[in-house]
Amino acid sequence: MVDRRVVVDQATAEAESLVKRIGEAAECSPLRNALQALSLTGGSSGALAVSTLRGERADNRAWSVDPSRPAIIVGTVDMVGSRLLFSGYGDSRRRRTIHAGLLGQDTLIVNDEAHLTVAFADLLTRLREFTGGQHKLRTMLLSATPRDNKRPSFPADFDANLTNDQFRKRYRAVKRLHLSEHDDAKKEIQRLANEPDRRTIVFVRFPEDAQKIAATIENKHKGTHVPLLTGMQRGWERDQLLEDCVVKRFRAKDAPAAGAEPCWLVATSAGEVGIDLTSDRVVTDLDTADHLLQRFGRLNRFGETEGDAYVVFSPKQISGDKGDAPRLKATLDYLRTLPDASPETLRKLPPSGEALSAEPHFAPLLPWHIDVWSMTSISAKDWPSRPLVEYWLRGDDEKGAPPETYIAWRDDVRDLAKPGVPGSDREDVFDCYPVLAQERLAWHTGRLCDALEKSAYPSEPAILIGADGEIYAGTLRELLEDQRFEYATLVLPPGVGHLDENGMVDWSKSTAGAETNHYDRSATKTRQHWRVAPGEATRATGLRWRYTVRIPAENEDEEGPQWMYFAGDRVGKKPKQGEELLAVHREQVAKVAADLARRVGLGERMVQVFEWAGRWHDAGKARDIWQRAAGSTGGTEALAKSKNLNGRMLGGYRHEMGSVLDAECQLPSDFTEAERDLALYLVSAHHGWARPHFPEQAYDKNAYLRSERAALECARRFGRLQRRYGAWRLAYLDAVFRSADAIASGGA
Repeated sequence: MVDRRVVVDQATAEAESLVKRIGEAAECSPLRNALQALSLTGGSSGALAVSTLRGERADNRAWSVDPSRPAIIVGTVDMVGSRLLFSGYGDSRRRRTIHAGLLGQDTLIVNDEAHLTVAFADLLTRLREFTGGQHKLRTMLLSATPRDNKRPSFPADFDANLTNDQFRKRYRAVKRLHLSEHDDAKKEIQRLANEPDRRTIVFVRFPEDAQKIAATIENKHKGTHVPLLTGMQRGWERDQLLEDCVVKRFRAKDAPAAGAEPCWLVATSAGEVGIDLTSDRVVTDLDTADHLLQRFGRLNRFGETEGDAYVVFSPKQISGDKGDAPRLKATLDYLRTLPDASPETLRKLPPSGEALSAEPHFAPLLPWHIDVWSMTSISAKDWPSRPLVEYWLRGDDEKGAPPETYIAWRDDVRDLAKPGVPGSDREDVFDCYPVLAQERLAWHTGRLCDALEKSAYPSEPAILIGADGEIYAGTLRELLEDQRFEYATLVLPPGVGHLDENGMVDWSKSTAGAETNHYDRSATKTRQHWRVAPGEATRATGLRWRYTVRIPAENEDEEGPQWMYFAGDRVGKKPKQGEELLAVHREQVAKVAADLARRVGLGERMVQVFEWAGRWHDAGKARDIWQRAAGSTGGTEALAKSKNLNGRMLGGYRHEMGSVLDAECQLPSDFTEAERDLALYLVSAHHGWARPHFPEQAYDKNAYLRSERAALECARRFGRLQRRYGAWRLAYLDAVFRSADAIASGGA
């Protein structure tokens, strides 16, 4: 986990390089065979899964499909931490338990640059006592600039590394330090930045300042392209940076050739970590020591040249005792003690705590917090007072990072946001076709809401996916009144906001008449969506059909358009679509559930529980109401899957409730009380309900009183199991069973 919004893909690229070597190198065959033997699907999907929860490689769900398959996951505090606490930002209710269980069990979380995320580092330490079980959570904190200088950060024999030429060159790299005081610091930074001198990285605090500096350099040096690296760029444009010809010069480990043209890169703190950049000059505004030391790490990083760091400040920044002034003054006093900024000097002369950025106040983690977060089947609409997890991830608002909102653009929003589209259709769309990291950019929530209210766009349609997973549709004005924007994802129609070539948006600019085909970046090689007009033939595709939404026409007597969504199963993999008999499916899930439980080491008694639950999990689909919705005609065998299930015909009925009613009468006599509880829980919860409740509309209308009693017992059963196993162990068992259902269904 690296907590920076930019270029976490470099870590993913390293992981994928490792996986490729394991898969291809002859000397790795013992390791490859051992990894594949662990996994139910590893033989066909590769020995090791790699997923990124933010960055170019959007969450491909490879890590969550098969719990027995070893995986490397790369993400940020918000993406990993919210999922770990049963509250994955943008996750549907169905996935929250799966993600929490898989991240909280049999996992090592490596928190890189832990000094940037002290609240989360503290949370990880406290979580270890709650995530027990056979394979509990393990954590490792990494930092090049630790806050605690009382304990040794380096081994006693550290200097022995100096015998290595490469290490010595980097450790003693020439990094001259220049302090520049100026009444107008921004103007001085711009002056220094404009000087053509080899490779120059300019660091400033605010994205707007970065844009202005880059534009000024390009205007002064005609024909020059100046890349931007900020936390407010969209993932799509950010991902292209690694292939940018200018950025490649900053990633080269060799000194620039004699006579090479000068080049520039302008960044905010987003460029401090997560990517190997090197330069001959760094020009930076004054920030606290922990930030500056990271920026110095981007100067002569490989010892390939001689570097100069210019730190520019104004007297106003360090005067008084309010805000950051005392810490900036302490930082400046510290910098004045340094002969240079080489790693050797910084190791021997670390900064004091007064020169570091302020720590947030930590929220206490109590057992009742875990209980309420893990009750994932209760919606935020029904439980608005449930604590939001960001305070445990970031600390309090005053000291921690301000809350953010993610923004994406989709071609289907104008249709999906129409009042006649059922909310369940929107939920299914974003479940099968979720917003990817490459589609999103981030804004501080308060600034975004202010900018939208002042813009020309409040009457535009929009969809808001809340941090709690709830989906809201309406005009921007209506959504802004609800104030649910913190850590939510706002999905807009193309053309709402001016999205520039750097992937940054300006809400004050008009896009009337502008080209908007670069807004929707939701498609990938393995997924697509498109609009089908009335009477238009559907297109042929090599991808698996996932969902279709019928949009109401303006005239109710006419047929409206459709949006079709496809993901997974390229041509040649024989996509498993269409109808499947219920009896066949139940037996297949029973077999896979037993196999998967055995592979993750649950023990033979637990294997029997999983097998029995797999056999009964879909029994409720045999009811007439479900079969009619599936298009099954009377007299034919019951279906488990249908190509055109009409969910509206169900009237809210959940087949899991029907399955529990059937299964509770068929429990094996040799099951213990705890095994009976777990077996019925797996049957009831395999689509995300029964944690702890079922809503009334989910009941079997032909067995209403039995359903009511069963729903109450589901809540009691959840409480008993939560006490017995703990929140994360129970969630893990849930995830294993649900994965078995998905694998058996061919939907994994």
